[in-house]
Amino acid sequence: MKNLYNINKTLIIINIILGFTIYLGLLFLIPLGIVQIIMAMVMIANEKKITKEIYNLLSVYCITTTVILIGFFFMYTSFLPSNDGLFLIMMIVSVLLAFLNLYITSLVDVMIKTTNENLKIKKEITI
Repeated sequence: MKNLYNINKTLIIINIILGFTIYLGLLFLIPLGIVQIIMAMVMIANEKKITKEIYNLLSVYCITTTVILIGFFFMYTSFLPSNDGLFLIMMIVSVLLAFLNLYITSLVDVMIKTTNENLKIKKEITI
């Protein structure tokens, strides 16, 4: 879980750079989303190591991501009328979810660093 934030930050920066050409930015949202879903699964698997606040944010992320994925499924299997407005809203929400995941991984990174510093201080006190 140490490297989740750095990986996520790098992918977000790449996506922002590719976002200057709108088409490539939208295309890169797919692998970014896949990586972020895997990161969410890793964090859920380590739920005992994360704080309640992070777990609550992670729950919001997972629920919203699931709703968006179901919406894309219904939109592209013709259960919902496909229009550009709905697609645009789903893309905007996807970008916001990417930044929410970045925020969650930054909280995990800060939590890990704080825990490591506290362990170092405890070792120095006992010596």
